[in-house]
Amino acid sequence: MEAALDRMVLAHSAEMVWNEALAYFEGAGFDRVIYADMTGQPPLLLTSFPEAFGAYYADVCNPADDPFFKYCCASLIPIATGSDYLDQYQYLTPSERRVIETAREAGMRAGFSCTFQPLSPEGMGGWNIGSTLGRTQVESILTEKAPSLRLVALYAHERMARLRQHRVAEPAIRLSAREHDCLAYLAAGMKCQQIADALGIKPVTVELHLRRARERLGARTREQALAIALSANLLRL
Repeated sequence: MEAALDRMVLAHSAEMVWNEALAYFEGAGFDRVIYADMTGQPPLLLTSFPEAFGAYYADVCNPADDPFFKYCCASLIPIATGSDYLDQYQYLTPSERRVIETAREAGMRAGFSCTFQPLSPEGMGGWNIGSTLGRTQVESILTEKAPSLRLVALYAHERMARLRQHRVAEPAIRLSAREHDCLAYLAAGMKCQQIADALGIKPVTVELHLRRARERLGARTREQALAIALSANLLRL
């Protein structure tokens, strides 16, 4: 993961970041990836599906019926995606199920969502990180790699957004020393209790520092705060 993040830091175009993210996901077993950022103009939709899938999807499915946008982008909590999970979603309409079944024809069997902007008047956005592997194999991979996969996805979004918008001279964001240390240890894969032990403070204090860091960075989750901090070069790892 660290090598992929380092390459994204050095990337000088959104396309380079996208390619680095895809390489990381594919290396982890996820070769059917969709990225949708509907928060800006123009909106951005990228995919690693076979090229013919886009035209087929447009002919067979109504994008407005895509359950990824309706359900996955409504929550920051990862949601299982793909045809191997259809038995869990009996509430889907026939047209919504057809979208998932169409993706299955292009190889997408199992995956998970990673939302960075829940559905709101400002738009929505997230990743559908899927695989041609089956549900059992995907769940086994996620047991070990889910946090790293989500961090790479969130960082890639932050980096692509910065490069797309050509941001310059942004006001400096300053983290306190403790906020910095808690995020840095979090980036290293440590849990709350481990961070507390390393810093000689209580776990509840670690939670407080992480919450303040989220607020300072304008993030909704710890992972998003970490992605923003890394993208802005605020952490010394």
